[in-house]
Amino acid sequence: MSSKHLLIERKDKIATLVLNRPEVMNAMSTEMTEQMYDAMMQLRSDEDTRVVVIKGSGEHFCSGADVNLFNESTPSFDWLNGMKKVGQIVRTIREIPQPVVTMLRGVAVGGGANLALASDFIVAADDARFCEIFVNIGLIVDYGGHYFLPRLVGLAKARELAMLGNEISGKTAASIGLVYKSVPDQDLEQEVEALANNLAQKPRLALALIKEGLEKSLDRSLKEVLDWEAAHQSIALQTPDHKEIIRQFLKSKGKK
Repeated sequence: MSSKHLLIERKDKIATLVLNRPEVMNAMSTEMTEQMYDAMMQLRSDEDTRVVVIKGSGEHFCSGADVNLFNESTPSFDWLNGMKKVGQIVRTIREIPQPVVTMLRGVAVGGGANLALASDFIVAADDARFCEIFVNIGLIVDYGGHYFLPRLVGLAKARELAMLGNEISGKTAASIGLVYKSVPDQDLEQEVEALANNLAQKPRLALALIKEGLEKSLDRSLKEVLDWEAAHQSIALQTPDHKEIIRQFLKSKGKK
């Protein structure tokens, strides 16, 4: 499940995917893209994995697509197939039951920036460099950026980020709600580990259903959301996790 361009590390209930091309700021190769998809598809059905972390090897997260790919004489049809694979990766990150946490240090540019945005939590270094560079090289936003940006920061700020293509820091990204939080670089790994461990202790089904419910709410009416909640809460109320938590709570109250 590991390759030269993507490494998989496991610790307890946490699986970490490491983009492993530090010599090019972890630029995405065809191999990395294929391996990322395969890894996500395997993890989604792995009940022993409670949290997925994505990070870059070395000093950077990801500088986007490998520039050498743009210099090849690739037919539009092949690009279309490649972009569809990218779309499958993004959708899988959003649809897998496990929460996905991105550790963002150094650069997160272009597709690398939006790969991060696909996750449930981004913890960035204060001095990380985030940039929707596409417009500056004559391309449109990809990796789901047209979807994520306006939902995270609103249309006005999304236009600024996507149409001007200016670089912002991790600290600024946190201040506008683009990422979960930013911390000094020296605290980044500890912060991500603490968040992942916290999530790993939460009831698995509850987390998976909350993730699904929030994601699908964007395309549902209030009535549809309420109906979905009623159906799925009736399931959650019967789970051993819920019953044990309530039992322990009542037991502790009885001791006082």
